[in-house]
Amino acid sequence: MNALAVPPVLAAGIMDLNPGLTLWTAITFLLLILVLSKYAFGPIVRMLDERERTIRDAIDQAKKEREEAERLLAQQKDSLVKAQREAAELAKRSQQEMEAFRQQLTAQARKEADDLVVTARKTIEEEKVKAVAQLRAEVADLAIAAAGRIVKSGLDEKAQRQLVDEYIRDLPAGRA
Repeated sequence: MNALAVPPVLAAGIMDLNPGLTLWTAITFLLLILVLSKYAFGPIVRMLDERERTIRDAIDQAKKEREEAERLLAQQKDSLVKAQREAAELAKRSQQEMEAFRQQLTAQARKEADDLVVTARKTIEEEKVKAVAQLRAEVADLAIAAAGRIVKSGLDEKAQRQLVDEYIRDLPAGRA
């Protein structure tokens, strides 16, 4: 026989049941479970519980922060709408003030123009009165001068007309 050959009694198949080996495997497994449950399972479970609590707290905090962000966004939207409304109101008020100012300036310009027209009419009327008075004075002077010549000459109507026409021609250009 060969020195390397395994005796047939010691060789067992994978499907063969060895009661001693099974007993010691079961005892080792139970001891391993006891040691793991005493020293490893407690810390592992505590660590998993802590991790679960941390994740839950983070989710709760994220929900709170999201609600706060949504609240702030709503406030910002309200503020923006309010600012737009105020800007529109300010623009409208400014436009109304400009329109009132334009109307005031127009009314003032009309009043000044009317005052100028009244003053001009008054000045024209005064100048007209002066001109009429001056014309009357000149006509009176002419009539007196003409009457004086007529009286001196004792002429008939034709001669009197001719005399007045000559007198008017003899007047200086500034008086005529």
